[in-house]
Formats: sequence, C-alpha cells, structure tokens
Amino acid sequence: MLYLISLGLFDEKDMSLKAVEAAKECDLLYVEFYTTGMHTTKERLSSTIGKEVIEISRSGLEERSDAIIKQAQLKNVGIMVGGDILSATTHISILLDARKMGVKTEVVHGSSVMAAVAKTGLQLYKLGRTVTLTNESAMSCYEGIVNNRKMGLHTLVLLDIPMTVSEGLAILVGLEEKGEKGIITGETKLVAACQLGGPGEAIRYGTIKKLQGDKSLEKRPAVIIVPGELHFFEKEYLESL
Repeated sequence: MLYLISLGLFDEKDMSLKAVEAAKECDLLYVEFYTTGMHTTKERLSSTIGKEVIEISRSGLEERSDAIIKQAQLKNVGIMVGGDILSATTHISILLDARKMGVKTEVVHGSSVMAAVAKTGLQLYKLGRTVTLTNESAMSCYEGIVNNRKMGLHTLVLLDIPMTVSEGLAILVGLEEKGEKGIITGETKLVAACQLGGPGEAIRYGTIKKLQGDKSLEKRPAVIIVPGELHFFEKEYLESL
C-alpha cells in the first residue's frame, strides 16, 4: 500500500488523526519539504508518529518514485508532504503511476493554504488561476495576474519558499515595465499574508508601498493575493485588516 499523507498547514501539530494513524501503519516513511515550507523537522515528525521518517528532496522523490512505488508492492510506504498532498502535480503523478503498477493507494487530505487564504475575506470561488512566483517564473506569473484581472478574478500568488512578501512585491513591480501598464504599481492595493495557521501569522491589506515596509510580513512561507473585482462585503472585510 502507498499512502500519500498530508501534513497540514504549518507544523506537525496540523496533522489530522487520520494522517497520524496512516503514518503509523507504514513500514517506510518519507517526507518532502520542498513543496511548502513547513515549520517542523523529520525528527519532530518521527517523535509525533513514533517511527523513523526519511527526508527526501523534490528531485529525489521524482527520480526515485518508481523505486518507492515498487517498495509499496511489498510494504506499507508513506510519502508525507506539507499542506494537502494533491495540491502539487508531482504527487498526483506518483498516484497515477502507482495505480498503473497495480499498487493500492490511500490519500489522506489535510489543511492547505488554498483554503486558509479565505481568512483574508476574499471569496474562494472568485479565485482565478493560482500562480507561483520564483525568479524563473516571474513573467509567467505576471501574465497569469493580468489574465485573471481581465476576468475580474483574484489571483493567489504563492511565493517561492525563501522569498519574503517584500521581495515578491519588488519583483512584481519590476515586471510592470515589461508587461501591461497600470496592473501593478506602487499604489496598487494587494493582500499579503505569511505563516498562515502559525503563531507568527500576519494578514495585511494595503498599497504595495505600505506592504513593503510592514515588518510583520517578513516571515515565511508567504503569499500575495492580487484582488480582482471586489464585492462590497469583501472590500469591507479587507478594510478591517
């Protein structure tokens, strides 16, 4: 059996009872910290579960997925990932490959930033395509924001794990010169959040200039939301932030 186990939003305390029970059923446990920045370690996970947890890199998981699936033909194997494990295409691919190889699978879902951003007051059904901002994907991210804005939709911008809100905002403002004018300037009002679900949680709404100077947004992991057309209730809630 191959278990795909979600760790939840922030640290090992966000694991559901079902996740802990599934992990305890496993003979081998792997954890991958690349997909989302978790505030935990393999040692703390091992202590919570009562079994050794092996840390594996994203590339290692992708390159060794066939070998891990073959292990699951003989033993109970678990792959643990922060957030909800099926939010990333790599893990959906592993699920598909396991089914092709005749390996039984079980998915244990968990809390994710994709739902936690509702704490901003923005309505989830008005989110357009979610984008990830890295130095390499910056222009593609910007184009996703532009396209969502044209449809009146909000854009959830997931920041690269090492990136702070201020660094992400600087990149987006810099792209204005290459893209369509007036979409993101220093006076554009955005939503920024960091460490959702954790003790250092901060959610702020304001102009980019204001957000860049907000010291409470220096923690990671972090996200930015570029609002589309705001319902009056959404606007009222944002103003309360």
